[in-house]
Amino acid sequence: MIGDLDAREKRAFFHSPLSFLHTYQKQLSEGFLSKLAAAERNGQVRRFGFGACLLVRRLEWDSRYFNIPFYRIEFAEWDESVTDPAKAMAQNLKAFTAELSDLHGRYYLFSEIPSEDLAMLQAMGYAGARLIETRLTYFRDDLQKFDWPIRSSVRLATKSDIPALRKVAIDARNPFDRYHADPFFPRPVSDEYLATFIENSVNGFADIVMVPAEGESSPGGFFTANLTPCKDSSVGLSLGRIVLVAVGEDRGGWHLRLMTEMSYHFKKCGVQVGHMTTQSTNRAVIRNCEKLGYRYGRCTHVFATHA
Repeated sequence: MIGDLDAREKRAFFHSPLSFLHTYQKQLSEGFLSKLAAAERNGQVRRFGFGACLLVRRLEWDSRYFNIPFYRIEFAEWDESVTDPAKAMAQNLKAFTAELSDLHGRYYLFSEIPSEDLAMLQAMGYAGARLIETRLTYFRDDLQKFDWPIRSSVRLATKSDIPALRKVAIDARNPFDRYHADPFFPRPVSDEYLATFIENSVNGFADIVMVPAEGESSPGGFFTANLTPCKDSSVGLSLGRIVLVAVGEDRGGWHLRLMTEMSYHFKKCGVQVGHMTTQSTNRAVIRNCEKLGYRYGRCTHVFATHA
């Protein structure tokens, strides 16, 4: 339980994307910290600063795609001598961005921080980073009991669907998602990124891309998801994560229908825990989650800064 963890381990638990699984706090904390340590050892994560250190990862795919160096702050640690971790962290963050500016000229740096990590959140404010997005995760940990009276006809997407799904991703844009909410990204760039994401998902990036099968002239919407079997899960549970969702205007009501069918698909695949993340502003999606028995799991905030 959380009371058995020290302060660093508690923060690590909340940084785990599965921190809604409260009975697995020790496993999730240890898993997060061990993966972070391994990434630091192999050079994927760099430790910056003294006293209050930032652990930063360069994102190679994003850097190539956006043609600008992309970095993400994974975590922060400080020793007992630091009396104000937030201010010490902010000073190191300012020093790090100055180094990036000297090194690259242009860069993009962001971090997704759980609402429980007050020190990191306050450090972002002290350092002048912008709040871009607030995210909520909803989950069901009893998917084998999932039941909903209304069923819909769906199918898995094929490569022939890609042009239509790219259009859905663009036309159903959400002004509150991270890319559209951040003025750093021009709207055409944000649109194309999401279109590329769904294209790559159909081409194998996602384990499942589900679309409506009614009115075959155009899918008009999609749900993508990834599966984690028990043997690969840090908590020994089979997991299903809904990753990207878009529903066009001509498919009104299909968010609930696709989420229902994805939940049934998870159930068929033996998934025990299903989860998805959306913006705190996305009230319609939150209502649908709650209708289907998904409940609030965690809250995170995305901060960003750039040269």
